[in-house]
Amino acid sequence: MYFNAKRRTYDGNKGQGFENLYLTLLLLLVSSSVHALPITSNSRSPLRPPHLDAIIQSPHVGYVSDNSNCREIFVIGTSHFRCNSAKQVTSLIEQVQPDGVVLELDPERVLRLTKQHSSAKFSINGDDSNSQELLYGADFVAAIDACQRLDIPLFLGDEYAQETKERVVQQLFRAAAYSPTPLIRSLVPKTSSDITRRINVWETFANDPQKLTPLIVASSPPFLVPFALAIIDNGQAAFNDMIGGMFQDKLLAIGETALAISLSFLVSCLLFNTVIAERDEILADSTVRASNIVRLLKEKKLVRKRWTFTVDASEDMASVVDMPKSKNADTEECSDNFENEMNEIPLFTLKNALKPGMVRNLNLFEPRWLKMIDRVTNCRSYVEWDTNNPPQFGCVHCTNKFYSAISIDGSEARYADIIFERVGALATMVALEEGRRPVSGDRKVNVAIVGSDYFVVDESKLSITDDGYMVARDMSPMTSFENIENAEVSISNRQNEKLKMIVVVGLLHGNGIVNLLSDKFK
Repeated sequence: MYFNAKRRTYDGNKGQGFENLYLTLLLLLVSSSVHALPITSNSRSPLRPPHLDAIIQSPHVGYVSDNSNCREIFVIGTSHFRCNSAKQVTSLIEQVQPDGVVLELDPERVLRLTKQHSSAKFSINGDDSNSQELLYGADFVAAIDACQRLDIPLFLGDEYAQETKERVVQQLFRAAAYSPTPLIRSLVPKTSSDITRRINVWETFANDPQKLTPLIVASSPPFLVPFALAIIDNGQAAFNDMIGGMFQDKLLAIGETALAISLSFLVSCLLFNTVIAERDEILADSTVRASNIVRLLKEKKLVRKRWTFTVDASEDMASVVDMPKSKNADTEECSDNFENEMNEIPLFTLKNALKPGMVRNLNLFEPRWLKMIDRVTNCRSYVEWDTNNPPQFGCVHCTNKFYSAISIDGSEARYADIIFERVGALATMVALEEGRRPVSGDRKVNVAIVGSDYFVVDESKLSITDDGYMVARDMSPMTSFENIENAEVSISNRQNEKLKMIVVVGLLHGNGIVNLLSDKFK
């Protein structure tokens, strides 16, 4: 994922005292729904198809459009536990046919969920009598399956789980993290309009009570404090009965109740400030960035390529899918005439663009990249290189990466959906060092590269090797790109073409994201 959105602080999981269960649930629900009242107006945009208006009226769907009506965002609030969310996500994607879908996931969670789904007989909708329904994450798996089937770009909008945990720990000793202001501000109702509709959390829970499961689970930890105090209270009450301290007993009971409420409220504020609201901002920023990428993709300024390839479960190494097998340095001798192989050059994706003259060091250990290096070097060591003709490969700036686990003929495989800039740069290898990874002992290489000439990628001349990486043929030099770009912009100026995006997030995130996007689009 290449979405690095700014951070702040907040989340919502509440817990009150032992006798304050109803207050806790009320606070949690209200924080998500009171400020997210559905629109009362029945007016609709004349540019919006009627069937989309019916979708927007669904209680679990939020909606926001920018003022120019060039970007429509549908936010579906889901429960990640077993319920009707998976079917609702699939239905929304099929009806809206969006230009892109943003998920409340990071790369690690995507692989974990999709591996579980593809490696075992799991059903996301519970329709297959021979399959076990996924307990957790069926809403995300449903979105991934629908997008793969309908050829819709997928974007990962969340931070890594470890980052969230680290931020919570860092905030524990900061007084500002316990501020009730963001939570109280979230309770203030916001005005709705025909271009903004918020999720009706109350009606969503009423229609599908199973969606309450994560709320109950999330609300449980703060109850531990009141429970512990109740146990202490019982012990103290027995002691007081022995000594006859009636007044002291009542005083302690009042104090413990007040302490339980105060501690639970502080925990609620901390969680709201560090888990929900801050990630709302990350997800909202990711959604804006994803829509900008889709816009550039439509304007032909970016290239999108998707493919599948199988992997060896024991080594996570690629194997043949549907292309002639390349030479493998580990099992076969390398070719001596790489330069004559169809005038192809491998492409390596980088998070940051490589520029001419720029020096970069790459630490490569993924099997497909090791095979790429073996291919461009003909398996020769650094001392055997021709210094007048050093090995080269192409580098492209990748604006979005999505990988998920799938199964091909019973074998573990990957689905890749990559978006990258049309202009790349040749990378000239100036050093190569072989090594081993510290724990597994698997092979790795450290490669030093220097940026060379720019080139232009022609997507019609892109192909995928059986090892799972891209190769390009007959790449154009940069000097010819300016005319190509100008022609494309003049022919397909799509600034006014409406984009439709779907954001799949948990219910407690939905309205926060709608509010943030509404503010951004003003």
